[in-house]
Amino acid sequence: MICELKEREYEKIRPLFKELEWNLITSAVIDRTSPGRIFADQVKNPRTAFMCTVEGYYLSGYDGNDEFNNSLNRLIFERIFAGNTLRKGETDIAIGFHPDSWRGKMSVIFNGRIPLIATRRHYICTKLKADHWRDHVPNGFQVHRIDEKLLRTPGLDIPEHLIGWMKTNWRSISDFMSRGFGYCTLCGRRIISWSVADCVSGDACEIGIHTREDFRRQGLATLTAAAAVDHALSSGLKYVGWHCDEYNLGSIGVAEKVGFELERGYIQYYACSNAAHHLEETAQTHFRAKRYREAIECYEEFFATPPEELPQWFREILPLELGTHYFRMAYAKAAIGDDNGALKYLENAVDNGWLYLDFLSKCEEFRRVHGTSTWNNILAKIQRKLKSR
Repeated sequence: MICELKEREYEKIRPLFKELEWNLITSAVIDRTSPGRIFADQVKNPRTAFMCTVEGYYLSGYDGNDEFNNSLNRLIFERIFAGNTLRKGETDIAIGFHPDSWRGKMSVIFNGRIPLIATRRHYICTKLKADHWRDHVPNGFQVHRIDEKLLRTPGLDIPEHLIGWMKTNWRSISDFMSRGFGYCTLCGRRIISWSVADCVSGDACEIGIHTREDFRRQGLATLTAAAAVDHALSSGLKYVGWHCDEYNLGSIGVAEKVGFELERGYIQYYACSNAAHHLEETAQTHFRAKRYREAIECYEEFFATPPEELPQWFREILPLELGTHYFRMAYAKAAIGDDNGALKYLENAVDNGWLYLDFLSKCEEFRRVHGTSTWNNILAKIQRKLKSR
């Protein structure tokens, strides 16, 4: 049995989530300061609970209730994967959990997909390292608190991502203004970097960062996040939390420059709602782990997927990512010694916009095919495409 709790009943499951409180969003949902939904095995004395939040999904308590676990599988596939989510347009579900014994139940909970593992990091900041951030704001840029006056500025280019962040995590912009906070960096009348509180609970908060792609690698994310942390700690909060993927070196770099220290590493199990999307994500996971034969197998199946089996949003973004996928396939082929396959997919990558000549020249995996006519033709094609930009 699985049942959804009413908000007034949320306090009943707080003890179950004691060991997950470092995910501050779980406390914020129980506090009812952040949107969320909570499902339990029973209302009166819950032993198991599943929490849906705008920052992910969390599972805690007794793991041996087969009826609950099977019901949770149906909830995920029939409701969450069908679009009944807190975050609009969500395409996957990642579950954090306690105790560790839940690992053995993930095949049941995700029955219908082979779940993947996301390796993550949790940082906290109690003292700002970049405390002189104001002295490093470049000429032509300004750092501002995100408030009603700023948002009413005539002609201000406000990213939809920022508006969606405030509305999703805080229910409304007015709730964000009264309970949350955020800072942004402006270039002229464009907001180009923004750091916003994901949630606040007790004497702590968690924040995130986003920067327009054409303004990245200029130190602006560090400035913006430092401004947000400075505000949080100056306002009496004792610490600020930060979550990111293990492979997200950009996010890790910003966090550590600002003054965040690694609190723990952790994993989540996740799956995508669309089967083809899940296959693509599985291929990428194998590739990052250097399981090249498994990556090749998944990519071959993914490339063979009929377009009509892909969701509309995926069909729209796939042309932008296809070159990268073909390059990963080429790299994996080269890594296992399939030189002909490597050259074939490398040419496909270039035809689909993958033009990183300097990076390619340093890849040892392609060393065996250097000097071949096909290799030389591919290099010439990249150079022509770069010149025609």
